Amino acid sequence: MSVSSNRVPASRGGSWQRVRSGLGIGSLADWIFRCLAQSSALVVLMLVGLLVALLTLQAWPAVRGVGTSIFLDTDWDPKHHQFGGFSFLYGSVVTSLLAMLLAVPLGVGTATFLAEVAPAWVRRGGSFLVELLAAIPSVVYGFWGIHFLSPNVQKMFDLMGGPNVGGKGLLSAGLILAIMVVPYIAAVSFDVCQAVPRAQREGALALGATRWQTIWGVVWPYARPGILGGCFLALGRAVGETMAVTMLIGNTPVVEPLPFGQGYTIPSLLAHKLPSSESLMEDSALIELSLLLFLLTISMNTLARLLIWRVGRPARRLRKPSAEGSLSVAAESPAQRQRNRPGHRFLTPSVVNYLMTGVLALCLLLTCIPLFLILGYIAYRGFGSIGWDFFTKLPRPQGEAGGGLANAIAGSGILVGLAALLALPVGLLSAIFLSEYRTSRLAPVVRFFGELLGGVPSIVVGTSVYALVRWFIEFGLLRPREQFSGWAGACALAVMMIPILMRASEEALKLVPQALRNGSHALGAHYWQTVLRVIVPAALPAIITGTFLAVARIAGETAPLLMTAFGNDKWAFSPEQKMGFLPLYIYQYSMSGDPRFESQAWAAALVLLAFVMLLNVGIRLLTGRRAVLASRAE
Repeated sequence: MSVSSNRVPASRGGSWQRVRSGLGIGSLADWIFRCLAQSSALVVLMLVGLLVALLTLQAWPAVRGVGTSIFLDTDWDPKHHQFGGFSFLYGSVVTSLLAMLLAVPLGVGTATFLAEVAPAWVRRGGSFLVELLAAIPSVVYGFWGIHFLSPNVQKMFDLMGGPNVGGKGLLSAGLILAIMVVPYIAAVSFDVCQAVPRAQREGALALGATRWQTIWGVVWPYARPGILGGCFLALGRAVGETMAVTMLIGNTPVVEPLPFGQGYTIPSLLAHKLPSSESLMEDSALIELSLLLFLLTISMNTLARLLIWRVGRPARRLRKPSAEGSLSVAAESPAQRQRNRPGHRFLTPSVVNYLMTGVLALCLLLTCIPLFLILGYIAYRGFGSIGWDFFTKLPRPQGEAGGGLANAIAGSGILVGLAALLALPVGLLSAIFLSEYRTSRLAPVVRFFGELLGGVPSIVVGTSVYALVRWFIEFGLLRPREQFSGWAGACALAVMMIPILMRASEEALKLVPQALRNGSHALGAHYWQTVLRVIVPAALPAIITGTFLAVARIAGETAPLLMTAFGNDKWAFSPEQKMGFLPLYIYQYSMSGDPRFESQAWAAALVLLAFVMLLNVGIRLLTGRRAVLASRAE
């Protein structure tokens, strides 16, 4: 057992000292392994820096040539070198604010009901349904919105005497955004409500407060910074949303008020114009708007992380009850005010408690209704359109019957597979660095930038890869016909996968008991052997679960692939070619107006939705039944 005394964990800096002292090959291997893990962590920082550098470099000609007029003017006419983007900013702001106005009460109410009121079985079921709502691909939201949401919005317009625009416009885009961001607000708010110390709840109840008074006077004031952080995260998601908004907003560069107004957003403009831009100045102006979108989302995500961190600080002390404190306000003041108010004898604290419990339960119900509408409607329209030809034949030209999307199914599989191969080593090694070398000063920086990278809109990631390829073409490293390829699409998806894999793998590695590490060191194993042969195998089920989660996240992505893989109606098995993918055909066919193509789009939407839902249900079962294998070691 004397050997174990010489095993100093690499996280304490012992590896480098042993290398300098020449204590053996094993110590050199420990040092090399740490350098490899640290290099992978640095890749995350480099990716964020690369996004900023690429966007800034490609946007600089427009910054110098167009100036501030891109934010103030409304005329966008590349042929006459007019690049006014105010209408796009207006559309992004209006749709996002409308979405937040609807989503914040629903999300906070849903989270509060699940965290504070619902019994255990309702909490588990409700949380699962909210997670499924967040997993639906953006293009499926947009397709459902075209055929279900927009017609009902148009009926409302008809009753109000509004124009016949098919229900498309700012209102429809804001409604679909609200449905999409509610799960993010609910998830963060649920976590921060759960973080409220139990002693504060018990203190309020002991002073005679009802459950609603406890929520209003204790839980929400304590969790307010975290709830605000969740709202900012959702706002960043709404501002950067592309496909669903593109399909519903009308794509008209005008400034019109609600409720009948149509519009355009920055992500929609990028998806429409950037892949087919005809001049370098138009390219630069579009990338300048992408840089603005990137800076906005980064700022929102940074503020959100700081607010959430404020709630989760372990050193935060409980507030002492006082005359002005939360406990006295929750337990005494509302009840006394209710008794002393004339005309409010029937609104006793118990009655208000029952009423607000019903309101919170209604929030959960309203949040889950769109999930059942989407799943039911897609299944109803999609089952009748699926046949053997759909999985075996290529697309036909518009107007011709028959055909399928076999090339798109194969292309999606190739793109996702390549992205996973690129992202998995970086994500896993970065997670090992964050978990096993957590005393390094670099670890919190990498973790923070990894979270920011995970919040970057997918359209910005696609724009950055597009700018990188254009830069290679300008310097002769690539040929112009190689602007779009499967490799470019896989790289864009890999950038999106890395933060998900890193976060999920880090949490899995942290769950491995310290006793396993100590036992491995005591038996004489080097640090790299302990990590690769003990810790990683013990956490493998949870790591696999995180990988499936990342695959489900990118399987339905459309926006970054529009400007990287671009699409191909023929077989394309080489990543050097343009490559078709399933979400692209859902988007194109849903906007075509051809009933034959729309039938193919319903089938494609059902296949994509079924794949994503099965992955998420499987992940739920894995996390419920296959926890980290080593969790029973203690």
